Amino acid sequence: MNRLVLFFFSILLLGLISCSSDEEGTPTTPDPTPDKPITNADPAPDFDLITFDDFPLRMSDYQEQNLVIFFFGNSCPPCQAVGPDIESQLNEAFKEKENYSIIGIDQWDGNAASVEAFRDRTGINFPLGLMGSGVARQFGTTYDRLVVVNAEANIIYRGNSIAANNLDEVVALVTDLLD
Repeated sequence: MNRLVLFFFSILLLGLISCSSDEEGTPTTPDPTPDKPITNADPAPDFDLITFDDFPLRMSDYQEQNLVIFFFGNSCPPCQAVGPDIESQLNEAFKEKENYSIIGIDQWDGNAASVEAFRDRTGINFPLGLMGSGVARQFGTTYDRLVVVNAEANIIYRGNSIAANNLDEVVALVTDLLD
């Protein structure tokens, strides 16, 4: 009997391990690499992407800006669920501030149509970059995370949980930065 239970448990475990992506190659389980802790305001790496609507998206365009980056997966359910809150609490609330910007980067490397669909589902009205998995690695993070870069181009906050869990903390941090 114990061998039979062990056999079925092994089959179940093997099945779970092999189901790590959907038909488009998009991860359905979190990146196993843990978020790196902030160590004395790490310099923000430069990047050069394009948005789903074919505009350039570069770190260098946000010099002297306090920048929030929402790293998302284009079909990630938690990312879609928190999108409207990020739009209202971090874009709408601060968009009039001269030294503030927010962008999103698709860490799942979806095509333009999948990122545009993400925007349509969430109501997000800030720039959304494509093909951002390499940028996420440079920033030491993964999808469904918020990162804050200060006006001196240093990473001063890197979320260590899903964005919904860190949203209030990021709103408070941005409020302090802009006061």
